[in-house]
Amino acid sequence: MINIISKSIVEGGINGPQKVVSNLIKGLDILGYPYCINKALDTTSKLWIHDDLVALKEASERKLKAVVGPNLYILPRDVPKDLDMSNFVFISPSKWSTDFWRDFGFDKCPQDFWPVGIDTVEYSPSKKIKDGVLIYFKQRYEEELLKIEGVLKNKNIKYNIIKYGSYTESEYKKALAKSRYVIWLGRHETQGIALEEALSTNTPILLCEVKFLGQWVPTKKESSFFTKEQNEYKNVSAAPYFNDECGIKIDNLDKISEKIDYMESNFLSFSPRKYVIENLGLKKQAQEFLKLYEKHFNISLEDGRKEKPLNKGNWINAKFSYIIYLKIKRVVKAVLKVLKNV
Repeated sequence: MINIISKSIVEGGINGPQKVVSNLIKGLDILGYPYCINKALDTTSKLWIHDDLVALKEASERKLKAVVGPNLYILPRDVPKDLDMSNFVFISPSKWSTDFWRDFGFDKCPQDFWPVGIDTVEYSPSKKIKDGVLIYFKQRYEEELLKIEGVLKNKNIKYNIIKYGSYTESEYKKALAKSRYVIWLGRHETQGIALEEALSTNTPILLCEVKFLGQWVPTKKESSFFTKEQNEYKNVSAAPYFNDECGIKIDNLDKISEKIDYMESNFLSFSPRKYVIENLGLKKQAQEFLKLYEKHFNISLEDGRKEKPLNKGNWINAKFSYIIYLKIKRVVKAVLKVLKNV
């Protein structure tokens, strides 16, 4: 049995951290593997602290073994110097992000990487007529987007644009359903769940790759996240999980016209959904997650399957007072958003 400690699962909404925990749970359900959510930290031998810094601190003080992350800290410097992580394994979604943490000084505990699985039922192929192309635009330079639009217009190719942060999941699914392929103009990604969901619909991607971490347009809040040295870090990707079955990559937009011609002629020759099913299926990635405990803590999958909860108490995320607090917070946030737009 695994005890999942997550704020995202009770906060609601659809975002990257929430999908990390909800898709793992879907995979555990497929496996028939027992789990509990936000129970007392010592309830099971397998503890996962997904995104809760308060739980992380308490688990540290109590010397509990746990897999922690990936949605805890942005950078190694964010980890408190006095936090004892010696009983933890810190996970990132991809090898490059794990390497980044190591290269910039993280040495408080062992590291590993694990990408969450993709729901290939929710994101499945559509039988609708593919009458255009989708541009996915996430925090890249506006002139790059204008260049791609100009090429598509000159070729009389119908297109739609999805901009990060300003669309609903329903809108994304509808856009994918009628697209022959996606031109992905995005920033660096530690995993890239939205991109993998597109692949799961069997929609190939023309990926505009990044050459270094700082090749993006950060928000005002994000602009101070990375140092100059970190922004120049080259071991990055806009799609860490991608191969020739998924589409094609370019790192020079001067080639965009010829690559669009190639995609127009060859979009049916790719098999991106096959790649996702074989490499990022819900069941497979749930199994990979459970193997982390065997690898680092010598707790076998079968031992965990037989385990019964040792404690009937709840962690604070599951307490009634916290759930009420979250509801009030959501209402206040919604009211402030309305007032801002008045």
